Amino acid sequence: MSDFALKLQILARAEMALAQIHVQRAAGRSALFVVAMVFTLVGLGMLDIAAFYAMSPGFGPALAALFVALINIAAAGVVLLAARKAGPKENEEKLAREMRNLAYTEIDRDVEQVRAEIEKIAADVEKIRSSFASFSSAVSSTLTPLLALLGKTVKKL
Repeated sequence: MSDFALKLQILARAEMALAQIHVQRAAGRSALFVVAMVFTLVGLGMLDIAAFYAMSPGFGPALAALFVALINIAAAGVVLLAARKAGPKENEEKLAREMRNLAYTEIDRDVEQVRAEIEKIAADVEKIRSSFASFSSAVSSTLTPLLALLGKTVKKL
C-alpha cells in the first residue's frame, strides 16, 4: 500500500472516529436527558403531592409548596449536570482531531510534491520540443543549399 493511500485511510478513520464520538456523546446526553425528564415528570408529580401533604400541617400550604418546588429544581439540576458529562471524554476527540489534521497535512504535502513533479515534467517536455525545433531548423538550413546544389548538378547531367 502506498503512503498516499495509507494517509487517506488514516484520514478516513479519523473522520469516522470524530463522527462516532459526536454521535455517542449526543446519544448519551440525549438518553440521560430523556430519563431525567421522565423521572422529573412522573416521580416529582407523585413526590410533590406526597411532600405537600406531609408538610402542610407543619408549615402551612404556601411554605410546603415552596419547599417541594426547591427540591424539584435541585434534583433536575443534578440530573442535567450528569447529562452534560455523559459520553466520550474530550481528550478522545482531541486525539481524533490531531490524527485528522496530521493526515490532511501529509496529503497536502504529497499533492504539492506531485504538482511539482508534473511542472518539472512539463518543463522537460518543453525543453525537448524546443531542442527538436532548433535541431530541425538547423538540419533544414543545412540541407536546403545541399539539395539545391544537388538539383543543379543533376540538371547539368
